Amino acid sequence: MRRHLKSKRGDTLIEVMLSISIFAFVAMLTINMMNDGINTAQRTLEAEMARNEIDAQAEALRFIHNNYVAERQKLESESQFRTIWNKITSKAIRPSVTAAEMADTDSGKSFDINDMKSCDEAYASNAHLDRFHAFILNTRLIMPELSTDGRFKYLGLRYDSKTAGEDSLADHMIVYRNNDTKGVFNAPSLYPRLIFKKLVPSAGSSSNSADGGLDEGEDIYNSISRAEGVWIDAVSNIDTYGKTGADYYDFYIRTCWQAVGQSVPSTITTVVRLYNPEVME
Repeated sequence: MRRHLKSKRGDTLIEVMLSISIFAFVAMLTINMMNDGINTAQRTLEAEMARNEIDAQAEALRFIHNNYVAERQKLESESQFRTIWNKITSKAIRPSVTAAEMADTDSGKSFDINDMKSCDEAYASNAHLDRFHAFILNTRLIMPELSTDGRFKYLGLRYDSKTAGEDSLADHMIVYRNNDTKGVFNAPSLYPRLIFKKLVPSAGSSSNSADGGLDEGEDIYNSISRAEGVWIDAVSNIDTYGKTGADYYDFYIRTCWQAVGQSVPSTITTVVRLYNPEVME
């Protein structure tokens, strides 16, 4: 009888602690694997959203360029997309000053978007966005409609403006980084994206206008409020401008954001090369 009772002894304290340790290890390993899977899915989604913004900007650039090419034979006063093309190329960085523009005056080192500890470095005063005259295109104003005079317009605004004091659609379509618009360009809170607000009618258009102006109280979000983690740098291939100037322009569409689970920023850059319609054969 005593032998039988001795054979029924319980687990020792060491055995219990070892079992708990093994269970805790397996549980932690499973949780980490689940977190890694969620983080990977989140990073994939964020990268896809960034690529969507890049593709939208690239298509907008090509749309402007292709329509300008189609208008090459028109008089300058009749070419609506000349104004837009000239605006997005007017501040393009020249090759001879690119290195100087890229230099970090504080540290003496060149700026590298892939060597940043935070996206905020690109947005600092006199940093990359300022030196490269960064801009963004309002992709919601690209799709045109024809007015009665045969010119493209949107919400009552024409692509070009011939009236003094009147905004053109180009003024709303292209937003450059400057002292007045620094609040538009921001490091992303989530992922690269454009945030829109209601479009304010131009100075020359009135609400409830018959030509398609924006009515009061009409909720049409077509004006860029914030461009988070996405911008465009334009680089000329030569050091002179004008009708016989650059053969082509390289538009660097850049994105930067702090991906989940990453200690360094994630970046994606796409280059769109467009040839100058003024020098095309």
